[in-house]
Amino acid sequence: MLRTLLVPLDGSTLAERALPIACDIARRTGGVVHLVRTHVPIAVVGATAEGAIFSQDMLAADDALRQRARKYTEELSTRLGAEWGLRVQWHVEDGTPAGLVTDVADRIDADLIVMTTHGAGGFTPDWLGSVADSVIRHSHRPVLALPENDAHLGEPFTPRRVLVTLDGSTRAETILPVVRDLAIAFGAHIELVRVVAPYVPGDSLDILSAERPDPFGVDAETVTAKASLDRIAKVLEAAGVKATATVRVELSPTRTLIDHVKETNPDCLAIATQGRGFSRIFLGSVADKLIRSAQRPVLVLRPPKG
Repeated sequence: MLRTLLVPLDGSTLAERALPIACDIARRTGGVVHLVRTHVPIAVVGATAEGAIFSQDMLAADDALRQRARKYTEELSTRLGAEWGLRVQWHVEDGTPAGLVTDVADRIDADLIVMTTHGAGGFTPDWLGSVADSVIRHSHRPVLALPENDAHLGEPFTPRRVLVTLDGSTRAETILPVVRDLAIAFGAHIELVRVVAPYVPGDSLDILSAERPDPFGVDAETVTAKASLDRIAKVLEAAGVKATATVRVELSPTRTLIDHVKETNPDCLAIATQGRGFSRIFLGSVADKLIRSAQRPVLVLRPPKG
């Protein structure tokens, strides 16, 4: 029930804009917020066949940066705990940002990672553009990705409508328990959407001109897709969540979903990063494009293989 939340930080104000959202979720669920800050050791300036060469000045500077990161994270943790009435814990360790976020998330059994898609920016070691991308691609924990172009980033998270993209695969449906818990916490409405994309092989004009109804089986697949979404909606409603189902028939699933987001203006999107693979709907590429274009929070999950 989204009770253990993790927020990666890099010292930037942009990365900190994920904090009100994580704290709001934790307050609603009675959860704990964990702050993670990585200290990236200063690079080696010289090396010999016998090993690396460190100067005393370099070691002192490195330790000073580590202590500054610890002080920043500890003070922020104390302040957030007092302001939100929450338990807030902090972690500062040496390593690579994405690797540490993934490791700590597994160590604390995080229910949700809340992070901005960019942090300090530029070519700094803790650039959360690459970090967010790596975490989303490698962690099996749900990630609430907060794009920097979201006008409401930094404000309390109040989703009333959550759009969930599905493709008929069980892997795509692994996002549903997390979406359900999020909707319960905020009293949000869930819309399930699936795009049926006709497969057009060979000379499509000849096939389309054939005197037979539904030559590609699109009508039958649409009916099956709607029935599947309706079944999922009933399960969600049984858990106390209002849910509706929408099926759209278009040649371009990605463009259709982006257009659907613009038309319906949901507060949050939810998607599994891989669905059927190289089929009519490849949720890996769809997820990537949605995150980049959404301009709103996107709940992402990379399902385990199997």
